[in-house]
Amino acid sequence: MSDPRPLAGINALITRPAHQAENLCALIERKGGATSRLPLLAVEPLSNREERARMLVEARSFDAWIFTSANAVRQALRLDPTVKKWPKLLATAGTATAAALSEAGRADGRIPALRDGAAGLLAMSEFAQPNGRRILIITGDNTLPDLGRGLRERGAKVETLPVYRRVMVKHPMARVDAAIRAADVILISSGEALQRLARAASFASGLASKQLAVPSARVVEHARTLGFLHAPLLPPRVTDAAFVEVLEHWWRDHPSD
Repeated sequence: MSDPRPLAGINALITRPAHQAENLCALIERKGGATSRLPLLAVEPLSNREERARMLVEARSFDAWIFTSANAVRQALRLDPTVKKWPKLLATAGTATAAALSEAGRADGRIPALRDGAAGLLAMSEFAQPNGRRILIITGDNTLPDLGRGLRERGAKVETLPVYRRVMVKHPMARVDAAIRAADVILISSGEALQRLARAASFASGLASKQLAVPSARVVEHARTLGFLHAPLLPPRVTDAAFVEVLEHWWRDHPSD
């Protein structure tokens, strides 16, 4: 019989924006683990909402929209709630983004088959030969250029529309240090969040010796350059269930003393 509480004894520090942390925390706690929350970033809509809404309406005639995150979906919905008029082809960076799109009323969002993010989107058959097609990338204000560059190199006519930004959440250093010391594993949502955590903690927190769980190979490399001693855990897909699964495998071999 499988262990109904495979995460018993673990303390996982969740650093996601507050509105994105609850489901992951609930899954970990359901498996017997304890969670603590230290949101490092918050999501805010960008200004000039009327202009961005106008751009979305004008882009309804495009061949495809690509959403790079669930936040992009939610902010686009606030700008243009008439989802039935959105293009027929809507692509998403992963399962969580597709779920947000489904909640908005479009359950037909395409998901990369093999991996999340730009690499997975570029591997989709829908974008193998996009020559001349008009594609809108809906994203945050500091998105990486990989996706747009890859599509343009294939001949697509690409426009990028940022609809939100991430802003730092400030915490007293003493609170940050205490949360780090208590954690067995720290779940990081992005390279930006990892950089923020490294700046917010003191050397005495022992951050560099902590086990991280991160969403992408890019953040794994960022952790290495920051001097973390242990290779971060990396789930195969960026979903809450996948994060919990890698935690289970790791905790089985690294239980608390």
